[in-house]
Amino acid sequence: MKNIFLFYFIFPLLFFAQNNGKDILFSIDNNHVTSEEFLKVYNKNLDLITDISQKNIDNYLQLYIDYKLKVLEAYDKKYDKKESYISELNKYSAQLASNYLFDKISQDSLLNEAYERTKKEINASHILIRIDQESIDTLDIYNRLLSYRSEFKNNKLEYLTKKYHDGENVFVEDLGYFSAFKMVYSFETKAYETNINEVSMPFRTRFGFHIVKVNDIRNSLGEISVGHIMLYKNNKESELTINSIYDSIINGSNFESLAKNYSNDKKTSSLGGKLKPFTSGQLNSLPFEKAAFELEDIGQISKPIQTKFGWHILKLYSKSELKSFKELKPSLLKKIRNNSRSSVISNSFYKKLLKKYSVSYNNNLTYFLNELKDADNNNPWAIPNNIEKDKLLISFNNVKLNYLDFANYIVNNALNNQLTYKPIENLYKDFVNKSLMDYYKNNLYTENDKYRFIYNEYRDGLLLFDLMENEVWNRVKEDTLALKKYYNNNKSLFMNIDKSIKPYDEVSGEVISNYQVLFEKKWINSLRKKRTIFIDKKVLKKIKKNIK
Repeated sequence: MKNIFLFYFIFPLLFFAQNNGKDILFSIDNNHVTSEEFLKVYNKNLDLITDISQKNIDNYLQLYIDYKLKVLEAYDKKYDKKESYISELNKYSAQLASNYLFDKISQDSLLNEAYERTKKEINASHILIRIDQESIDTLDIYNRLLSYRSEFKNNKLEYLTKKYHDGENVFVEDLGYFSAFKMVYSFETKAYETNINEVSMPFRTRFGFHIVKVNDIRNSLGEISVGHIMLYKNNKESELTINSIYDSIINGSNFESLAKNYSNDKKTSSLGGKLKPFTSGQLNSLPFEKAAFELEDIGQISKPIQTKFGWHILKLYSKSELKSFKELKPSLLKKIRNNSRSSVISNSFYKKLLKKYSVSYNNNLTYFLNELKDADNNNPWAIPNNIEKDKLLISFNNVKLNYLDFANYIVNNALNNQLTYKPIENLYKDFVNKSLMDYYKNNLYTENDKYRFIYNEYRDGLLLFDLMENEVWNRVKEDTLALKKYYNNNKSLFMNIDKSIKPYDEVSGEVISNYQVLFEKKWINSLRKKRTIFIDKKVLKKIKKNIK
């Protein structure tokens, strides 16, 4: 399947709206503009118009006709064939399209959910039994975790750790406090859905099967900025040294200077020990976070604390409450798109595409499991010569994909040498989704009105910039004789307060600006003379009536 985005080839003549049975407001030669298109542009730009006269429908209509005349001129002069134009438009179309290739409703729901979760921090512990992602023999593991649930609820973590934790397959762990994005999404969701002192039912993540116990839920502690002086080694000598440094600070020594001279954390020592701001659960050290958030006053110094990394002295620089949704939205959105949550959005979008295109498919996957044969290590599986290559597998709209299409997809995307039914099933799902997405992307221009409108605006704007630069702006700047003549004929426009004439060099910029206006008017009049312009007065009257 070809994955192309060449709208400038597919739609070279669509710079004017097609009629489609809608009211045509005006025509330039055989190119038509509907009342719908005109009103969309007029209403969009209404608040941006500072010249009151341009808000008048008749005046704005003439401006829009001038705009369309310029577009036609750009196409006549082949500005749309320039490599620089094609390259720029292609980049923009791909960028613009990315805003329409996901389910916005699902995304907005996840944004709101993520923000609500950032308001709370959950203290939890869990039992994890690791299992391979492709494994389907999971009933025994599920039942084992079921048997652990009552023990987990009624016994201390230390007891369960000694009884079950082996550090290889079974993990019993205190997770401390965390909020949104600190855990994989499925784990985070299960934790937020579990009440305090309750233990969840077994559930699966990419790490294996878990049960999670929620020990506490608290309001977000917000964001904190601290500095630290750190000694790596957890021995008696380091303890004595860190206590000595602490005594020096208490007696008036500068924290930042001591951090530069003594801290073993080379990433922060040159900065006087200052760390990047963080929230609860963000660092891989519960004792450090606890000590940091217990500091209350700006400039306050902690007593020496010990972590698994060594000894630390902390200094508080700032504390802030949780930011508003508006402030956090950009960062939340970025995290969602780079997080396992993104699969929720894409799966929702694929479901909509399946419904939209009424996909018909043959899911006889055992055929591929049986027919694709093992080969050597460099080519784990190969397509047999006798494959039913033309047999229909998937069809929607005018797309027909056969057995050979999917076989090639398997060969190019299979991940290991064990071609079992489950990977085939996953590959088939991915193949269907990719096929739908490719089709939607390649037909986005015709199927999405909003995309088409924005795309056309940018396309025509790009063309007009090149056109105006070459046909008006540069011509005016380069025509020094005409500029001097305009200046000599209009010296009264360039006078000082005392009525003396300003020299040309002093007002050359103003001269160019004024002359450009005159030149452009003459140029547009010439464009109007070479075209046949027709305005439907009845349609115009209807527009005026509706906007009053």
